[in-house]
Amino acid sequence: MRISFTWAVAVVVMIGVLSPRSEPLAAPGSPGTVTGRTDSAVVETPPGPLIRPPRPAPATPSPDSTGADTAVASAKRRALEQYARGLGLEKVKAYAGAIVSYTNAARTDPTLRGPSFHIGLLFASRQQFDHAARAFREEMHRDPDNPDPAKYYALMLAELGDTTRPARMLEGLTRRVPEDASVWRALGFVYARLGREEKAERALRGSIALNGKDPEAWRDLGVLLAARGDAAGARDAYRRSLALAPGNVTTLINLANLESREGDHEHALAYFARAERRDTTVADAYRGEIRELLVMNREPDAGAVWRRWLARDPADHDVRESAARHFVRQGRADVALEIARDGVRRTPASGEARWLQGEMHAAAGEPLLALQSYREARARFSEPADRARAEASIARLRATAPDSLRARFVADSVANARADTARGGGRTAPRSLARPDTLR
Repeated sequence: MRISFTWAVAVVVMIGVLSPRSEPLAAPGSPGTVTGRTDSAVVETPPGPLIRPPRPAPATPSPDSTGADTAVASAKRRALEQYARGLGLEKVKAYAGAIVSYTNAARTDPTLRGPSFHIGLLFASRQQFDHAARAFREEMHRDPDNPDPAKYYALMLAELGDTTRPARMLEGLTRRVPEDASVWRALGFVYARLGREEKAERALRGSIALNGKDPEAWRDLGVLLAARGDAAGARDAYRRSLALAPGNVTTLINLANLESREGDHEHALAYFARAERRDTTVADAYRGEIRELLVMNREPDAGAVWRRWLARDPADHDVRESAARHFVRQGRADVALEIARDGVRRTPASGEARWLQGEMHAAAGEPLLALQSYREARARFSEPADRARAEASIARLRATAPDSLRARFVADSVANARADTARGGGRTAPRSLARPDTLR
């Protein structure tokens, strides 16, 4: 069976530790996907960090003993100062400033090792793989004896769609530094991306043989085995990874997905809950908990998870709408309406917030309030497709409204048509707008 990995985010997960003492970068968006035996709600998380820090630059300039030119020495000193500044900015997560400092350091001293490598890592963490590849290639020229720039350059090429060079480059690195477990792991990563399952497994097991205490290598192996349908092997690999790194969120989510597919929803829920407690920003943890609770007919508990998720991401309209619709399905339109109203309070200029409020008024049996919210949404929407969605909602509302409200809807159509005419500079409204029995 051929497997494939969606690696656009996968390599971002791999870019974890940027220097020996720096904080890990937070990967943007949500975790990557492994296709295969996955469910529709929560997916496998791709392999994790494959990092060895770059060789440190010398602490001080080192002009030769015959007396180097003072201008050259001064340039080297300035470059080191810029490099140190970049490391400091990176440590406090001021990544844009760090890139500027690293770039200045590299330009000031073309022989300085390290700045280009850090630039590559920062670009890779933001999925700007072409810029990252150029930076890693530059570092390869500056530090040809260091295998790390070549390793990451190969991974960037794989992300850019190169199906031939990355594997060849990493195969060469395994011959050059056969005892480097991270290179074997990178090779397994690329093999898996290319669908070479057996080679990927051999490379990953080779990495583990060299360094059995690397939790990410065990996790990568678990991802591969799970995608191949080996549930027992994947479970063992994930548990070994957790034994080494109990708080690894992606491993917890992967193991939860595995248990869910195997029908063990209690254990799946427990792993998702552990992942949420460890990192409240991971959407897959909330999504997985909700799915498992619904499977177990624990709707009130699922509602509590929706509330936690919404409290964590109040600006996420998709989360707000999904939470509101959950409570509608549970017969709690009052809770759903309050969730929608909270969205309007937080973002009063948002058309989406007004539209959702209209949806929840309609669900609560309040058609006139729903009509008002839909009109307010339409006025705030800038895209024609969004305005058309608001109009379609009004049309549905009118089609289901009782006869006692027909006159109110007719009056609304007339008033709205006149308002459109006025906004159009006095032009005659189209016939479909002018007819009082046609609701826009």
